[in-house]
Amino acid sequence: MAIAAREPLGVVAEALSPGDLVPREASLGVIEAFGAKVVAAYRFDAGERERRAAAGMAALTRPDALNLLMALPLGEPVPAGSLSDRERRALMCLPKGAVIRRDGLITRQATQPVHVDMVFVPGRSWESAMEQAERFTPFTARSVLIDGVFRRKGEAAMRADFYGIGLLHVQGAAVEVVVPPSPFVRRRHTVAGWRFLEDVHRQLA
Repeated sequence: MAIAAREPLGVVAEALSPGDLVPREASLGVIEAFGAKVVAAYRFDAGERERRAAAGMAALTRPDALNLLMALPLGEPVPAGSLSDRERRALMCLPKGAVIRRDGLITRQATQPVHVDMVFVPGRSWESAMEQAERFTPFTARSVLIDGVFRRKGEAAMRADFYGIGLLHVQGAAVEVVVPPSPFVRRRHTVAGWRFLEDVHRQLA
């Protein structure tokens, strides 16, 4: 099985059994983010997707709009008069369906449309694969999937363990979990994190 000759989605899908490393209900899809083409294990928020479709809501891409939404409680009305001038400007840029404006109150409706359980970075070189994987550190759990000859395996394992990156080695039809990935711990919610999920949703929807 040669990664250079195959799409990364097929490599990851065939290397992992259902329920290994990610939830059984997770789907796999190829995305491009932070200059890397990776395989994402993801789960759509069905309710949010249905709500957005019914409202004809466009993707959330503006940082100021996301910053405003993060400041508003989900589903709880807030007096429009309590918003700052900057927040009022951002409010005008929100896509239809992101909030409800009624009787001087603003109620946030929009939430994140997808959850990413892990990204898998396929490659032949563990150095470059780990460098790409580290770019996803603030957003999700990460694993690299190495195909073929595995040089300096001990060094790779130490680095993967230090950074909490899963290290998987594909050998024919089998996969060896050299280092299991560390669970992702979200330390805080950020605009960058929400924008990442909006971009993933746009690519996979």
